[in-house]
Amino acid sequence: MPDSHSPEVPQSPTPGAAGQPRRAGRVRGAATVERAIAVVEEILDEGGEASLRLAEVSRRSGVSIGSLYHHFESREGLIRAARERQYFQSLPTDAVEIAQLLQRSSTPQQFAEELELIVRETQSPDRASSRLRRVELIGAAASRPELLASIREAQTMIMDYGQALGIAVRDRGWLREGIEPRTLALFVQAVTLGRVLGDLDKAGVDEDAWVLLLISAVRSFLVLDADDARGEDAQASPPAALP
Repeated sequence: MPDSHSPEVPQSPTPGAAGQPRRAGRVRGAATVERAIAVVEEILDEGGEASLRLAEVSRRSGVSIGSLYHHFESREGLIRAARERQYFQSLPTDAVEIAQLLQRSSTPQQFAEELELIVRETQSPDRASSRLRRVELIGAAASRPELLASIREAQTMIMDYGQALGIAVRDRGWLREGIEPRTLALFVQAVTLGRVLGDLDKAGVDEDAWVLLLISAVRSFLVLDADDARGEDAQASPPAALP
């Protein structure tokens, strides 16, 4: 059985308060900033960046144009703040479920079997719009150094968390020798985001066959022979909550 004294499982690997755009956390009038960003997100979703007008943002949010300039400095600053938050919101939270699964699993077999359900969920067609949004936002950052820097921070945070999960699995003796935890974290991220290519494929792929292929790959990373695993005495705690 899992160690009842393990630290509490983190609630989310994505930024909490830091998930708000960086500028919003540094200025006064957080409620004003929040209203403005929410309206900008709506306008961007409705008509894209070309449709964004400060006068319309002011009208919908009730925030004066002068206040918008005070908090965001420019129209571009408004767009950047909204895009930052959209990216944070697009990040998957499956790592939380994996951390919880790791905490309650007493054998690598149990971990692998329940992990299959999470893998299947990450590839769900229902997530197609979220995957495409994430790709869109990465593309939008290509010509915006500050937005790109913010996305780098978020992605590094996700990778750090994935690496910590991999280390916890390895410390239990459940990860095959030669599998480097951060490399494993990148593999998982690449497969999850890369599914967008299948979403764009007009012919489509057999969902069950695709998921079976991924599950086979994931199982190949794990030590599933009970004699090779160190068992309960080697259990490690899931990673601590990210800052």
